[in-house]
Amino acid sequence: MESVSICVICGLCLRYHLGMRFISSSRLALISLAGLLCLASSCQSGAPGEGVQAERVILVSYDGVGADLAWQWIVDGVAAEPEGLATMAREGFSVRRLRMNDPTLTAVNHAVLATGRMPSDTGVISNSFRPPGAALGSRTNGFNAVPEVPTLWSAARAEGLRVGSLLWPAGAGAKGRDAADFGLGWPMRPAAPSAVIELDPETAGTTGELPSADGVAVLAWPLHFDFGDGAEPASVEAMVALVDGNPDGKPRWDTVGIRAPGTDDWALYGERDWFDVGLELRLPDVLGENRWGAWSKIVHIDPLRGTVRLYRGAMWRTIGWPEDFEHRLTEAIGPWPGAPDDHRLADWWLDDAAGIDLDVYIEQIERLDRWIDAAAEWVTANEDFRLLLTYHPGPDEYQHTSLIVETDQWAWSPGRALAAGEGLKRVGRSVDRSLAALWSLLDPEHDVLVAVSDHGHLPIHDVVHLNIALAKAGLVRIEEGDQGRAWVAPSSLMVSVSSGSAANIYLNLKGRDVGGVVERSTAGELLLRAAKVLADLEVDGRPVVEKVYARDELAAIGLDHPASGDLVVFLAPGFAASNGLSGDPITPSRYYGQHGFLASHDEVCGMLFARGLGIKKKRADELPATAVAPLVAQLLGITLSN
Repeated sequence: MESVSICVICGLCLRYHLGMRFISSSRLALISLAGLLCLASSCQSGAPGEGVQAERVILVSYDGVGADLAWQWIVDGVAAEPEGLATMAREGFSVRRLRMNDPTLTAVNHAVLATGRMPSDTGVISNSFRPPGAALGSRTNGFNAVPEVPTLWSAARAEGLRVGSLLWPAGAGAKGRDAADFGLGWPMRPAAPSAVIELDPETAGTTGELPSADGVAVLAWPLHFDFGDGAEPASVEAMVALVDGNPDGKPRWDTVGIRAPGTDDWALYGERDWFDVGLELRLPDVLGENRWGAWSKIVHIDPLRGTVRLYRGAMWRTIGWPEDFEHRLTEAIGPWPGAPDDHRLADWWLDDAAGIDLDVYIEQIERLDRWIDAAAEWVTANEDFRLLLTYHPGPDEYQHTSLIVETDQWAWSPGRALAAGEGLKRVGRSVDRSLAALWSLLDPEHDVLVAVSDHGHLPIHDVVHLNIALAKAGLVRIEEGDQGRAWVAPSSLMVSVSSGSAANIYLNLKGRDVGGVVERSTAGELLLRAAKVLADLEVDGRPVVEKVYARDELAAIGLDHPASGDLVVFLAPGFAASNGLSGDPITPSRYYGQHGFLASHDEVCGMLFARGLGIKKKRADELPATAVAPLVAQLLGITLSN
């Protein structure tokens, strides 16, 4: 069998067989910074000519809206808002495909979009990765990582311009000179989790505070929110009542009353109505007392039995800086409403008696879109800025949970596939409405709106637990931790750290890494063993792994950075990687869309549209994601220096 030599680590040469599917070089267009500036100039991108500067620029990202999906929404008439996506394409500059960087992950490409530089320069090489030289279990969150090169916000602030960031990933919430002047961060955990609650008449009490028609008894239940030790208050109790609210001579339960904590007033709702439970709350690990809210829903009322199915939303607060900005914004538009509840929708796809249904989930996406739009509107009216970055996660969340298009996906059926497809159109209409709302905030004669995304999605059917596969080959050591949870032991030879459909395989190398155990003399052999284990993974004869890159080959795909793995693995379409440490190496997936695949797949290309001051009507076939930041910098009249 033919074999070739590669240098895997520290100049060590070794041999591997091509049949192992180790790597083959991928074609990459290497574009100089001057070339990028040319691509972003008026001759290529439709940007304004030299010396034309916008008074305000809004750069908005819709996570997960692939180029193909965006153009499909336009062609199919889903994007029908008069000043939305279709109008941006018709009246401004657009790109058929924005070629993203490897791996096609959210944190990675938001750093690229904000800097114009490759991940090898930004240092944001994955959504989660091991810091260079750190212990085997150390991790850096790519969403919070500050790029190692100038960003749009740091460059703008250096030239005296004011910048805001509403949820932008990859470092816009950093501290000091690397941060935007004001902004919103992503809340990491709620004060109380969500729950689906079945209220049964056998456990009900009653109340005399509400009338009920047609002789129907009033049923009442407490609705508890527990916040844990140290919280003030530690718990609160709302009340839920079920009555007959329609005196039509037909005795039946049809109306729900909600009495919020700390009040004597009741609000009345019907089936499928949403209600908000709000309160002031102080948590031990959060400074000060903050306003929190839990958007909840009356999912179903049984009019004859008197049962109620209720979705109690998680209790969330707004995270923002500076503190005064956070409080003023929350007072104006209410607290962060929460991201869509992925896990409860996943339950429903497999059992329609469990979790929350698709309508509830999409309504959560729409509510979050409107809240972010309201934040942008409030900022435009109340804050001075030259650049505002804003981010919408909904399309990405939806496709992860609901890209049900292939028969080998666990939840697939003709009816579910149809429902999921129609739901994606609703998400598209929400994106379109958001773009129209942002455009309404700007003056076309002075301002510019730039709309981008970070990647598209591909359907998946199986999840690959890479650490389990490597453990079965004796390369990863999995132990039971202090609380009975499995973990990769500090003495393990290596570890896989995955995000999406990509993974970094890190050796535990002596002399390089804290607590390292692997001798340099055995490093090459161990990496070859790992590559072969991964290359041999398959499902029904289909290889699981598309490509594996050795460290010395990462420059070809813009990942040559000390934080990258000793091997970087890209799974084939149809498969997602997992950091799970129990079960079989490959299991059916309970979610259905993923990214992180090689950027050479057209399906994971992003979108780029621009409209406003001096933007020429032009459509390009393809641009690299690194062209976006120079374009925005040109619009602001700033320089992204090296």
